Amino acid sequence: MRPVEKQIQFLLKMLEVRRRVSYLGTWLDMKTENYECGVLGLGGMGSATLYSLARRGVRVCGIEQFGIAHDRGSSHGETRIIRKAYFEHPDYVPLLSRSYELWQELERESEQKLFVQCPLICAGKADAEVIKGLELCYQRYELPHQRLRAPDARKRYPQFRFPDDFVVYQDPVAGFLYVEKCIAAHIKLATKLGAKVYSDERVVAWREEGKGVRITTDGREIVCENLIITAGPWAVRQLASLKLPLQVWRRVVFWYDSANLSDYAQDLFPIFYVECQGGGFYGFPVINEFGLKVAEHVKPQPITDPDSVNRELLRDDEPPILSFLGECLPQFQPRRVKYSVCLYTMTPDGHFIIDHHPLHPNVVFAAGFSGHGFKFATVVGEILSDLALQGKTALPIKFLRLGRLL
Repeated sequence: MRPVEKQIQFLLKMLEVRRRVSYLGTWLDMKTENYECGVLGLGGMGSATLYSLARRGVRVCGIEQFGIAHDRGSSHGETRIIRKAYFEHPDYVPLLSRSYELWQELERESEQKLFVQCPLICAGKADAEVIKGLELCYQRYELPHQRLRAPDARKRYPQFRFPDDFVVYQDPVAGFLYVEKCIAAHIKLATKLGAKVYSDERVVAWREEGKGVRITTDGREIVCENLIITAGPWAVRQLASLKLPLQVWRRVVFWYDSANLSDYAQDLFPIFYVECQGGGFYGFPVINEFGLKVAEHVKPQPITDPDSVNRELLRDDEPPILSFLGECLPQFQPRRVKYSVCLYTMTPDGHFIIDHHPLHPNVVFAAGFSGHGFKFATVVGEILSDLALQGKTALPIKFLRLGRLL
């Protein structure tokens, strides 16, 4: 070996030694912090869980790899629909009743308007999933609603053009939640009650240790009696040993201006979900300068890694939206104002998973909210707190347990 090569190898070895010494020094400098509960992920579910625990007097911390109310996951985009009549499954209705109560409590405690009541119409052919699901729900529960024939729906809302064979249900107790404001309110109230929040901090690993759980982040070591995982699209990574049958879907939401935008204002135009030949589409009335918000709900677009999702507008993202608008809202003249990419974490049956980790009794988790979970955030926070502190909950979640998928 030539002298120059030996010198280069020596320098490389010295650099590696310095790197390892530096890393060791950083690791030794980390203080181990102790809590009763740790919450991994502070999106919709995690922020509500942090608040639920803090208001019970629990010494709790929350860890979020991004900022609070960020736009990288599933809990952003200004608004989310909330409704009691649930076509996905009638077993959700008792959870929604409790969720409504808790959203109202959050409004009172935060002194903010977070929940806006607004009529919702759901439309489709008589054999459409949305119509069959709603009718089953209305058979089991006494919930206010009105069934409209397509001509009557067109008369009430002339902005829509529904085919004559469509059935339309109007839900007068639905509305929408200001999603980022809800998360921020939960976090603010939780910290006011003593919760500690570590944002922009990534969890490197967690493991059982003695009677608790040790969490290693890229900034600290945390030991807690119980760990609650609400990691959204990153749940697969944080729950790798379970090999959960989850898919992450990339979805795109659009906002549009139009020359006749005032016809779609909240006092004239409802929230909507329409199941038509092109798929399932939902939207919101105009509430700000960004215009009409509309998106496609159920078309699969799986991705492999939430860290590397393409957040640029792709060729196939917008055409289905424009086709739907032309078919069902023909008077609307869409001019795109903005768009946002969000992520659905899908289970095989489209229902949530809420349970204890079967291999680690001090770990509970909620995952797979399948694009319809945010409205449940408050009650999910209560359920996860119950499971972590008491080992059980009085709320009816049997149909959401992990066992159904194993």
